Amino acid sequence: MILFPHPPIRITGPYWRLAFFATTLSLAPVISHGAAAARLTINSGSGSIENSSTNTGGSFQLENLSTSGEKILSARIDLSTAMLPDVVFDPAGTAGDPDGKAFEQDSFNGTGTPTHAFESPHDGIGSEDGYDALRVNFGAGVSFGPGKKMTFSADIDPTNVKGAPGPGPDHAASVSGLELIGATITVTFDDDTTRVVRMGGVPGHSNKNLMSQGVLSASNLATPVISVTGKASPFTLNANPTVRVTGPAGASARLCVAHSELHLPVDGGYDVDPYESNKVVVFDPKSVTIGAGGFVDFPLTLAHASAPDGIKLLSAILVDGSGNRSSCSNIITIDYDPSGSGSGSSDSEPPEVPENFAASAVTAGSVTLGWTAPTDNVGVTGYRIYRGAADLGTTQQTTFTDHGRSPSTAYTYQVKAYDAANNHSEAASTTATTSADSQAPSPPGTLQAAAGNGAVQLTWTAASDEVGVTGYRIRRNGNPNPIATVSGLTLTHTDTGLSNGTTYTFDVRAIDAAGNESLPATVNAIPTLAPAATLRVNVGSNAAYVDPQGNTWAADYGSNTGYTDSNTAAITGTDKPALYQKRRIDRDTAPELTYGFAVSNGDYRVVLHFVEVVASVSVVGGRVFDVTAEGALAIDNLDIFAQVGANKALVVEVPVTVSDGQLNIGFLHVVQNPVLSGIEVFPVLPVVSPPTFEEWLTSHGLTGQTTTDSDGGGASNLAEYELQLDPNDAQDDLAFHLRCEALEGSIIVVLPELKPLGNYYVHRSDDPTALGDVANRIATFTRAQIEAMTPQQRTEQSVTGSAAGEKGFYQLFFEPGGG
Repeated sequence: MILFPHPPIRITGPYWRLAFFATTLSLAPVISHGAAAARLTINSGSGSIENSSTNTGGSFQLENLSTSGEKILSARIDLSTAMLPDVVFDPAGTAGDPDGKAFEQDSFNGTGTPTHAFESPHDGIGSEDGYDALRVNFGAGVSFGPGKKMTFSADIDPTNVKGAPGPGPDHAASVSGLELIGATITVTFDDDTTRVVRMGGVPGHSNKNLMSQGVLSASNLATPVISVTGKASPFTLNANPTVRVTGPAGASARLCVAHSELHLPVDGGYDVDPYESNKVVVFDPKSVTIGAGGFVDFPLTLAHASAPDGIKLLSAILVDGSGNRSSCSNIITIDYDPSGSGSGSSDSEPPEVPENFAASAVTAGSVTLGWTAPTDNVGVTGYRIYRGAADLGTTQQTTFTDHGRSPSTAYTYQVKAYDAANNHSEAASTTATTSADSQAPSPPGTLQAAAGNGAVQLTWTAASDEVGVTGYRIRRNGNPNPIATVSGLTLTHTDTGLSNGTTYTFDVRAIDAAGNESLPATVNAIPTLAPAATLRVNVGSNAAYVDPQGNTWAADYGSNTGYTDSNTAAITGTDKPALYQKRRIDRDTAPELTYGFAVSNGDYRVVLHFVEVVASVSVVGGRVFDVTAEGALAIDNLDIFAQVGANKALVVEVPVTVSDGQLNIGFLHVVQNPVLSGIEVFPVLPVVSPPTFEEWLTSHGLTGQTTTDSDGGGASNLAEYELQLDPNDAQDDLAFHLRCEALEGSIIVVLPELKPLGNYYVHRSDDPTALGDVANRIATFTRAQIEAMTPQQRTEQSVTGSAAGEKGFYQLFFEPGGG
């Protein structure tokens, strides 16, 4: 290494070193929608068909069957479509009998801790009548990869035995996996794949009387349809019907008959409807093969030795020799009364074929279809839509939009009209080709920044796109190169290595698979080494809470009114979900809720934590309230759901000046009752201006620059042209050298470590007296460029100078502030 002579480093403000590298790596996202797969088996295991219960440990068995590394992010079980009506998750023991459990994870061989939440209250309000759905989440910190399995158990009851002692009359409150045939399962994967099936019977299994299963895979067989000519479910028969099973020609089907009964408590039961049952006593599957015409008519005997009459629940699945199966068909409910007259429609005439069936609008990600309503001897009640062999569902309108399509792809569609007796018309067909994807996603919503010590955490709500959002790009201070790119399912990013006290501007943009980028959502943040909190309150809880950072939140105190509430919702947007699972709520009949704390006079930051977990008010305008600080309006018309949506943490900061030794925070009704989950109070420290460069030199007793010929070699070598920072601290002195190296025929000028507090300029000249001339500037490092670098990059910067052997002088200038 050769040291090259250079003039004194001249610094006109704070002085540090750094170098700028602009390297961009562009990766096209790869989304595999074929490999993501899962299986849910509900096998209540012990007991018999009459008393087996999903309370049994390990009853729910969720497996990741993906083949290309896809991880499961969430699984949702919806009981509202199950063959037994009005069966619900009963975590509070109030919807059916009081026995059982809420939710219990029995095993998980992935990593991390899954969370769960009960959703869709059966009565639309709360837990009193149970919940139709359960969601299990595998979010941040959880990995549910291929080959992994989770088992859990939960209490499920029919609401018609509400209030009866356990296990209900004749074990009617012991709901088995079998009795959940028809329930809808939705699984979401980390490659943006979402799969949906209905649970079907498992006829060939040794535990067929206790279980149901749903396989979620791209290789699933087509979903069959079952019907009884001239009848619309539910209906009553006094004779055996012929059941038509419709599906692909040659397919093997299992027509499953569940013979059921209704057992009610002595009070007559709760909310009992016609054709209702609550206990399967016999499961009787039949094997059939779909004929060449795409259907098979099967004469079904409804009477069974153990169930000669009563409610018969019919379903079907398709299976093949490779182990593939379909989603469960529609459910048909028949009240078999051989001694009665029978009832139901006698209509056997199908509607006419829909006319003018065509695509009326096509985008890169959707196809909108339209047709003319046909006629029927009684009346058309709806239309069933198919894409290829896939049954897309039904509509009562004469238009239908198929979302989630791939750009530049041809699709074939069919539509059939049906009437109240489930007679279906012949199909009308059309084709459509989606356009290329040239439309950018919408901007991310509600971008928020939480500043900390040298870091800023960004959170936002999901953007939308006609095809699908595949990721988000995060930029800082207008730099065109993103500081990070995250997946389309990730709605947060933490930027570290920042300078406290510096204002940073962040923007987040959504991208799609075609590379289209949305307009930015922007936010400013100032990282701060925050002083210790004056107080933290775990609102709504009678126990203290220690957060992941080790901070202790005191048990709830300081309020004048209100009541407390707990929830088990899976709270997103925070690393403190437990804080938001307790709340204080202010009744509209009580005084307005106020929190008061004795504090020293001065300026404070009051940080308030909110969440909306109540489904009935999870709409814009559903819950609105004002917040006051020291009697003055601080937040007008706060709407938690409008800000961040449901089950997501909202953090709001309010500046307050206290002059009477008492901090008062109020919550005022506007729409519904105010709610609160946490309070933090931080003192605001006075702003201390950094010293000027001249003040810094004076305080350190520095000598400035020297031109003394110290070694007799002339005033042109390194020793004479360095800034003598601190004669008493050699390490301090070395930290601010410019250093020159001769490498492969050129001079490399190595810069000292730079800091993001201003602009740096490197000048070169053969004449040391001309170094101040801007014309001799050979390199510029702006503050924005420096902020975009990593801490390591700031220590590795260099500039290519003159050729080796040529004499040259170099000087570093610093301009504080910058931009």
